[in-house]
Amino acid sequence: MGPYLSSATSPPLRLPRLLIAEKNFSAIEPLIRTCGDGRLDVDFDVASSPRGAVGMLLASSYQLVISGAHLTEMEDFLLLKRTQALETFVPVVVTASASEKESARRVLEHGAFDLITTPLEHEQAVDAIRLALWESKLMTLIACKEKTLQSYRDHIAAYPTGNEIDRTFKMTLSAIDQSIVSYQRTILRTEECTTSFSELATKVECYSRKRALERLDTLIH
Repeated sequence: MGPYLSSATSPPLRLPRLLIAEKNFSAIEPLIRTCGDGRLDVDFDVASSPRGAVGMLLASSYQLVISGAHLTEMEDFLLLKRTQALETFVPVVVTASASEKESARRVLEHGAFDLITTPLEHEQAVDAIRLALWESKLMTLIACKEKTLQSYRDHIAAYPTGNEIDRTFKMTLSAIDQSIVSYQRTILRTEECTTSFSELATKVECYSRKRALERLDTLIH
């Protein structure tokens, strides 16, 4: 594995994994230094083309994609659309210089999560990566809750009622009924919690994109 392919070999814990898509290796160096910031503690891989990045997304699990705006926009937003089609939410943060303003704007309007301007400002990049990873984790928790809720629903839906069960089990069924009522209350509370989480995630995404577009307007050719 080359020097740019991984920031850690055998991490003691499972670190958040980033995929950096960038064909210009001089642009990668500042990102690598940023990924080494003690506040981030991440692992990363690098792809030099959108198709290469898509192949890596299909082969492995990532929590964030950082891509040059020009690369994300290539081949009709191939990379961006592929991340949006994944079962788990993977935010895309684009990097862009003043000369790439229009490309970055199109990528953001198509659903990229945030923007890192270049030349890279370390604090801005760290904040953008931390926020994107937080959003990725929140969306993963929401997806887990939804799967758990569906399991509850399927189990309750399969529960026999009425004359389907011998009357001898009436007392047992009564106790089970009470348990199911309790589960249903738990489901309701969890659904309410999941709705709140989803609304929060949507607000964060909208805020992040709005802030990115405003930052883009400050870039001067």
